[in-house]
Amino acid sequence: MTRDVPLPRYDYYQTPEQLIVAVYVKGYGTPTLKDEVKVDFQSNAVIITLPPLDGSDEAKRIALEPLWASIVPERSTIRVLSTKIELKLAKTSPLNWPTLLSDPSKPTPSSSSTMTPPVSNAMTTSPPAEPEASSSTTRPSSESTPTDPEPATRKTVNSLSSSSKKNWDKVIDDELDEGDPSKDPNAGGDAALQKFFSQIYAGADDDTKRAMIKSFTESGGTTLSTDWSNIGKEQTPIRPPEGMEVRKM
Repeated sequence: MTRDVPLPRYDYYQTPEQLIVAVYVKGYGTPTLKDEVKVDFQSNAVIITLPPLDGSDEAKRIALEPLWASIVPERSTIRVLSTKIELKLAKTSPLNWPTLLSDPSKPTPSSSSTMTPPVSNAMTTSPPAEPEASSSTTRPSSESTPTDPEPATRKTVNSLSSSSKKNWDKVIDDELDEGDPSKDPNAGGDAALQKFFSQIYAGADDDTKRAMIKSFTESGGTTLSTDWSNIGKEQTPIRPPEGMEVRKM
């Protein structure tokens, strides 16, 4: 005796050539029973006949019909496992099946069980929006506040033009202590440093010039002073850079 039963839970995925359907029924994967599971592949239906289980003399009949599209029966296969029956249904055309069955009254698989070809990102992703035009443009700080090295030069020249005697050592220190790298004569290399000291020498009085010449010559180029009151009293010592020592030739 065979009894028709409702279609159990199932799911499926597909390729252009076939559908792989899993019908979840248990207890038919044993060696003695799996060979007794029969399947009838038809062009628009699949009929599964399950043998009686222990304690029952009634076979069960499961019908997957009507299918959404036709299949090739002779190329379709069945595999009986412990927890499910797997069907491979050969398609007659490479169409994508939206559902397994065409009758909406039949149960359908969950939305997660049907695999469909992924949609290209190029079709689903909108191009990035262009940035809105701005009425003002923000410039980098280096452009918006340019460093003007001229104030330091003007300050030095104005100081040199004064008729009163200046302490040129203090003038140099004041220039370098302002913390602006653009005012550091060393920032431009030896050429800038030479130009800076030439400006001081050109506007200096006789005592200042003597102090600069004496200190620079006696120290071997390691000291340059404008204070004749101290430089004129004694010989200027050689002060080599840190990590170096003086050697007599």
